[in-house]
Amino acid sequence: MLTTKFSIIASCFTILGLLSAGCAPAVAPTPTPKPPATAPTKAPAAPAAPAKGPVSETPAPKPPAPAPTPKPADQPRYGGIVTRAIEQDIPHFDLHQGAALPSTQTLTNIYQGLVRLHPLEHQKIMPELAEKWEVSPDGTVYVFKFYQGVKWHDGKALTMEDVKYSLERLSDPKKFRTISPRGAALLAAMDNAEIVDEYTLKITTKYPSAAFLFNLATGWVAIAPKHILSEKGDMKRDAVGTGPFKLKQHNPNIVLELEKNAGYHIKGVPYLDGIKFYTIKDGATRFSAFRTGKVKITYSGSGGLTTQETEIVKREMADRAVVYDSDSQARYTIRFNFQRKPWDDVRVRKAVDLAFDRQAAIKVNGIGNIGSIYVAPWGMKPQEVANLPGYRAPKDADVAQAKKLMADAGYATGIKTTFLVRSAGPNTRQGEVAKDQLARIGIDAELIVLEQAGFIERLGRLAFDLASYKHSDAVGDPSETLYGYYYTGADQSWSFSNKEIDGLIDKQARTVGKKAREAILDDLEKKLTELVPMVIVFWDVYQVGAWKEVKNFSPGPGAHPWGKFDYMWLAK
Repeated sequence: MLTTKFSIIASCFTILGLLSAGCAPAVAPTPTPKPPATAPTKAPAAPAAPAKGPVSETPAPKPPAPAPTPKPADQPRYGGIVTRAIEQDIPHFDLHQGAALPSTQTLTNIYQGLVRLHPLEHQKIMPELAEKWEVSPDGTVYVFKFYQGVKWHDGKALTMEDVKYSLERLSDPKKFRTISPRGAALLAAMDNAEIVDEYTLKITTKYPSAAFLFNLATGWVAIAPKHILSEKGDMKRDAVGTGPFKLKQHNPNIVLELEKNAGYHIKGVPYLDGIKFYTIKDGATRFSAFRTGKVKITYSGSGGLTTQETEIVKREMADRAVVYDSDSQARYTIRFNFQRKPWDDVRVRKAVDLAFDRQAAIKVNGIGNIGSIYVAPWGMKPQEVANLPGYRAPKDADVAQAKKLMADAGYATGIKTTFLVRSAGPNTRQGEVAKDQLARIGIDAELIVLEQAGFIERLGRLAFDLASYKHSDAVGDPSETLYGYYYTGADQSWSFSNKEIDGLIDKQARTVGKKAREAILDDLEKKLTELVPMVIVFWDVYQVGAWKEVKNFSPGPGAHPWGKFDYMWLAK
C-alpha cells in the first residue's frame, strides 16, 4: 500500500527547490484551472509547507494574465482564431520523433501528456490526462489516476495500453526503431510502467529523481494512440491526439490549421475556436505579418523578434502589442562526429573551442549570454565562464594556442571538412560565423545547408563532420542536459561516449541533497570542459511579440511547452 503524500507544487516553487532536502520528490498536482463565470485574477497562495496526508481537490482560478499585458476582463471570451508565425514547417506529426520547437509549439495542442506545466506559472505542474497522482515515500513509485471518458480525436477511447506503449516507445527508441531526440533523456529515470486498472497506471523509477514529474510535464512526453502506432509504426502521417484542438488542415510550408475539439474532456475550455500556424521562413516577411496583424503572435524561438524589430514594436506598436523577453534555455553549439577524424582527437576539439570568438557570434545574433554547460543557476557563473580560455577577450592568446594544438595533432597545414547547418535564418548566420572562425586556425569548412527534416535526418545517421546545432532544455535541470547530450547512447545524433562521465551523470541523478549534488556537477563540468564533447558558443535570449488582444499568453523560459493554447482567449 502506498502512503500518499500530497503537496501543491507551488510550495516547491522551482526545480531548485525540489532538489533541496527540505522539498521531497513526492508532489501532487496543482488543480486544473476551471473557467468560472467570473474568473478571479489571483492564483492560490502556496502553503507554508507540504501538507501531510490527502488534500481535497478544489477548483483553481483561471490563470492570471502575465505582465506587462493589460489586466484582462473578468469574463474570458469564447471564439476567434489565434494566428501565430513559425519559422519552419513541422516535418511530420510524430511528436515522439520531433526535436524542434515548431513541433512542440504546434502539436502539443493535439497531443497531451500525463501532466503539464501551468500555462503562465511555469514551475507549477497541473493535471492533463491524469487528474491526480500519488508518490511513494522513497520517491520511486508514481501512481497516476486518469480522467474517465477521454477519447482520441478519431472517437476511440484512451486506454492505459496507449499510455504504457507511448512511454515505452519514448524511453527505448532502439527497441521501437525510432529516433527519440528527447524521450530517452526525459525518461531516463523510468524503470517500468505497469497498468493497475482501467484508469490507473504505476510508474517505477530506478532512483529518486527530483526532476521526473517536470520531465513528464514537458511537451515531448506525449501520449499517442497505440492502435495507430502498432498498425503503422509511427504517427508521421496521422495527427490523432486527445488534446483541446484537432487537425483541420495542413498545407505544407504554408499553414497548419487546428480547430476546437468539441469533445475535450476538460469542460469549459478551450476558449478559442481554432489556431492557425503560418510557416514564414523569411524573418523580414515574418515581422511584416506581425505588424499588419496577419499573425498575432511571433515565433518563440530562434526565429523570434530581432533586437531591431523589438525596438520598432516598442516605438511604433506600443498601443497594440507587447514584447516578452524569455530566457531561452537554448544554446548554440558546434557538434563533432567522433566517428570521423580528426574530431576523435581532443586536441583538435580544444583548438576549435579556444579559437571561437563568442562575442562575435552574439553580435551577429543581436542578443545572447555567455554561459556554461548547464542552465542557470547550475554550473559556473557567467563571469567565471567569461574568463575561461576560449571565452575570454581579446582572442590573440587563444588563437595562438589553438594553432599550436592543431600542429601538435598533425594538422599544421590545416584540414578540409564539411559543416552541417539548418536553413533557418539565425542558424544559418551562426553557421557562417563558425565557418569564418574555423578558418582562423586552418579549418576549411564547406557549409551544407539543409531544411529541418533533412538536417535532423543527417544528424540521426551520423552523416556529418561538424554541425551547428542549437539545443535546448525544457525543464532546466542538469540531468536533462547530461542524459540528453553527454550520456552514452542517449542521443542518436552524435557519438560521444565516456564511461567516467556516464558514471558521474548517474551519480548526480541519484543524489537528492543539493550541496552534494552540486559538488558532483562541478566535477562533471570541469571534466567535460577538458574533453570538449561540443563547443558551447552562447545562450540565446528569445524576444516574442504578441498583440494585446491575446490574453493568457506567456512564452515561458525556453519556449518549449508553452505552445498550449487551451486557456488562451481573444479580447475581441
